[in-house]
Amino acid sequence: LGAPGAAGAKLVGKAPAKGPSRSALVNRRDAFRGIIPLLAMRPLATLAITSQYLPPGSETEEFKSLDAKATEFKRKQLEYKAEWEKLTLKLLDATADDQVMTALKALQVSFFETGKANLPEGVSRETWLRRVRRKQADMEAKGKWGKDVRLRFLDLKTAIDISKKPKPMGDGPVMG
Repeated sequence: LGAPGAAGAKLVGKAPAKGPSRSALVNRRDAFRGIIPLLAMRPLATLAITSQYLPPGSETEEFKSLDAKATEFKRKQLEYKAEWEKLTLKLLDATADDQVMTALKALQVSFFETGKANLPEGVSRETWLRRVRRKQADMEAKGKWGKDVRLRFLDLKTAIDISKKPKPMGDGPVMG
């Protein structure tokens, strides 16, 4: 064996430490110690959570009118949803093509009469389509759900799909 540090000599000692070095830990502690005085400089009153709501009874007229509009919208949506569900059940309970056509026409009228041409709040497009598609499969297995019914259903489905697409902002072209 040769002199220490000579080529081929083995160093006996500790394995290199894993994880952050001692100097890195010291630097983190120093950084944390630097933050504490900054926090102490800020008044404690500004740290308190303050309420941005008005106390009860001090609502403005604008707030009251907006609240009334929101309540009216919710009421109309609940009525529309009840009507939509009633018409959907008529469609699902139909046993002949003429009954299905009547139910689909009623759904179309209801859909477009809302003024927004949209499904009611709380009615999922996918869930509604899944229910109707099951009915369609059952009726097609029995030799029903003819061409006229298919076309009427596709008209309604297309209108629903278009209503779910984002509307363009401004006067730009409609992307479709």
